[in-house]
Amino acid sequence: MFIKTLVALTPHPSTYEKLKPYELLIGDWDFDWVGHNPDGTTWTVPGEWHFAWILEGRAIQDNWICPCIPLRETGKYPAGQYGTTIRFYDNTEDCVKVLWMGAVNARINLFRVTFTENRIIQLEIPAGENQGQEKWIFKDLTDDSFTWEAYHSEDHGEAWRLTQEVIARRKNNSN
Repeated sequence: MFIKTLVALTPHPSTYEKLKPYELLIGDWDFDWVGHNPDGTTWTVPGEWHFAWILEGRAIQDNWICPCIPLRETGKYPAGQYGTTIRFYDNTEDCVKVLWMGAVNARINLFRVTFTENRIIQLEIPAGENQGQEKWIFKDLTDDSFTWEAYHSEDHGEAWRLTQEVIARRKNNSN
């Protein structure tokens, strides 16, 4: 009953227009995650990402799994991250917000969203004494692919450093 009351088949008319830029993401994706070290070196891990309408279609949730499920227990990759994100419209501030919760690395982030052309920009709302700030960007969205980038700033957004990149491909669900 839990899944039945969580997952929605369609968006809710009251919030659809606000969440519409995320609609292309609904479905299942494979990706290559690229970690960017400060010294310029990188490493790559395969992952998977699943998006669905939830809560009467008033929000969109995803499950981020990296490394992907078949590789999680092989020892070939570190534990990485297994987390979830909820995107919802906040009518009190007239904006879309995003809440990320990473279970492996015990992380919670809250973002405020702006939409520009073919980009979704999620800027972290700083909380507590954390001096760093995150910015996550979805770009180059098509029916079959997208790129996601994570940036980190130590100076309240004056300068940003690319820390993560995802190149995603829609899964062929005919298998």
